Amino acid sequence: MTATAIIPRLKHTCTKNLVSCLVAMVFFCVNTSANAQEGRWVDLELVLAIDLSSSVDQNEWELQAIGIAEAFRNPSLIETIQSSAPNGIAVAVVQWSSNNSQSLAVDWTLVTDAASGRALSRKIKHMPRMVGGGQTGIHGAIDFSIRQFKNSSYTSWKKVIDISGDGQANSGSGPGQMRDQAVADGVIINGLAIINEEPYVDRYFRDKVIGGAGAFLMLAEDYDDFATAILRKLIREIGPPLASPLQPGLRHQDSKELASVAKTHATSDASRLRLPELLGRR
Repeated sequence: MTATAIIPRLKHTCTKNLVSCLVAMVFFCVNTSANAQEGRWVDLELVLAIDLSSSVDQNEWELQAIGIAEAFRNPSLIETIQSSAPNGIAVAVVQWSSNNSQSLAVDWTLVTDAASGRALSRKIKHMPRMVGGGQTGIHGAIDFSIRQFKNSSYTSWKKVIDISGDGQANSGSGPGQMRDQAVADGVIINGLAIINEEPYVDRYFRDKVIGGAGAFLMLAEDYDDFATAILRKLIREIGPPLASPLQPGLRHQDSKELASVAKTHATSDASRLRLPELLGRR
């Protein structure tokens, strides 16, 4: 074969190889981009949305923050995560008050075991109060919480917004329409009603706030009861099959102690100056 015949054949082969390489590179980039957008798979993405309207004073704010932080150090909660959510759960904390007043206080954090539970606990105990009073805008709180799922670097089959509060909405639209939108998007809204001020707030949460498959409402008699209520609520949200209520005394002998610790700390004048130091004792 002459050189003039070989050269065109070589050019043709090189062109085919180059095209194949380019196709492979494009396919790899598309796959990589898709995987990046999907993020790490977890069993639950959970937004904890805390009411910080004007009805919540400094003492009550501390009781909420400490109660949540203590819950993620609790062995029963960690055991529930490891047994029911082997891929872990991703948690974000939102503070809210009036309809246009919300803040992401703790960004998405993965919890798979005791060490990562303690890491999230430290973030929660160090978070400042970022929303300084205002009215009660549950519609805005749900809307803001829904948007946090779009900013999550995780993906899951179950997305939950956990709304805690002590009053009915009095800012912006009622929460029903936004609740229905969340449910249509596949998001579950559970509630923790603190009934120390409004006697029928539990009925309001049940009718207007919670929604979605398996949605439920739990009650805290007051802010002193918050720590026990949030621990039981988290275990119920994470446990299978989203789950059955806890039986009294079932691996929760420490729940009363947890509530007592939170109350003692939050009512101590000295502790207000050193809120982040509470959980360092463990």
